[in-house]
Amino acid sequence: MSSNDLSYLVLGHLTQDITSSGIQMGGTAAYSSLTAHALGHPVRLVTSYPDSIPFFCDEGMDVVNIETNQATQFKNIVHGEARRQYCYAQAELIQAPAVPPQWMNSDIIHLGPVAQEITLETVLHFSRAAFLCATPQGWMRNWDEQGLVHHIIWDWAEKALPLLKAVVISLEDVNGDENKVVEMAHLCEILAVTEAQDGARVYWKGDARYFPAPSISPVDSTGAGDIFAAVFFSRLFHTGSPWMAARNAVQLASRSVGRAGLSGVPTMQEINQNLVEIIK
Repeated sequence: MSSNDLSYLVLGHLTQDITSSGIQMGGTAAYSSLTAHALGHPVRLVTSYPDSIPFFCDEGMDVVNIETNQATQFKNIVHGEARRQYCYAQAELIQAPAVPPQWMNSDIIHLGPVAQEITLETVLHFSRAAFLCATPQGWMRNWDEQGLVHHIIWDWAEKALPLLKAVVISLEDVNGDENKVVEMAHLCEILAVTEAQDGARVYWKGDARYFPAPSISPVDSTGAGDIFAAVFFSRLFHTGSPWMAARNAVQLASRSVGRAGLSGVPTMQEINQNLVEIIK
């Protein structure tokens, strides 16, 4: 079965990212849905973003947009290798009734919270048989009155993780806590951990394997983890192999850092070349 036959549902906020070049669209919902579309999937997106601000909606992408007066808005301030992140606004929650009933049975379902916008009740609404995946970074952070983002304990992780077919996190999501990585790996079926320029590791059935990244001169690493996740979930569904999925995902996500913003989404040429290289 080709990607053109497999629907890919994404839940999460499109965001406004404040950069030195102005406001840019971002968020897991943007990077992962565009990557899934590039992979050939019919994409379904449930988000919350102001109708007054135009955003992408390519052919083969269907969008349910929950009405909101403000977008979720982030700003990253980088000093050397350290990063401070601020969240200045939050769009509406994405709750189960917003998802069209016919979309509940999508082939691949990707929960991509960035700002606590998806609740446990929404997770529980999906069938236990669904190919339900997540990038849970938005459940593991909150922000103070000034908007400064900080790590928090995901207090319902033990209820959600066993329901997920695959999970992708970064070391930054858990504040570099290796004990938390091991704990999550025990709770979910497949856990992939991205490690920036070092590539990724994958935990499955008590085994852990490492997948190094090719050397790429970085331009912008924003969204690389979300691109990795979409490729990983797609290839995992196709092949049933987390190892093969990780090799594909590392290669395509690594190439993305050589371009800025959403232009880092893989091209069809890159995708086809990557698949040929992996098969070889």
